[in-house]
Amino acid sequence: MSYQDPDLQKPAASEEHPVFSEAPVFQPPVKLKHSGPGIASFIMSLVSLIGYIIMAIMVINLLAHFSQYQTMNPEVVLQQTGTVLLPFIFLGSLLLNCSGLVVGIIGIALKNRKKAFAITGLIINALIIVGFIALLAIGLAIPNSTADIYPSSVQSL
Repeated sequence: MSYQDPDLQKPAASEEHPVFSEAPVFQPPVKLKHSGPGIASFIMSLVSLIGYIIMAIMVINLLAHFSQYQTMNPEVVLQQTGTVLLPFIFLGSLLLNCSGLVVGIIGIALKNRKKAFAITGLIINALIIVGFIALLAIGLAIPNSTADIYPSSVQSL
């Protein structure tokens, strides 16, 4: 039997080898999934961009027709292919942008998900909405009738 001095106390486990007291457990990096609402927001922004491009092509076609014939006869305009669809394409694209903005915010708020698509969709949708508001402000700022441009041609009331 070995003799132990009662005044000596055995050091605690962490004091014996402080470097090796608790070995770090290797945890592989967690592979995060993409945010579902973020992907939806990104797709909504792309679909709305395609809608705006189609609408721009249709408006350019109408303006080309106007420059060729120097008239915007409503009967002729309605005979142009897809002219009736212009407001529906515009409103559908704008609705997609607004809902894509909300879904993008939801995608950013989700925890433990990648946020790349959510941020991209949110930025694209927000830029389109801000651009629409800017175009609306510019359109309201320019004169809307010949009375504003040529006041002498308007009869006084």
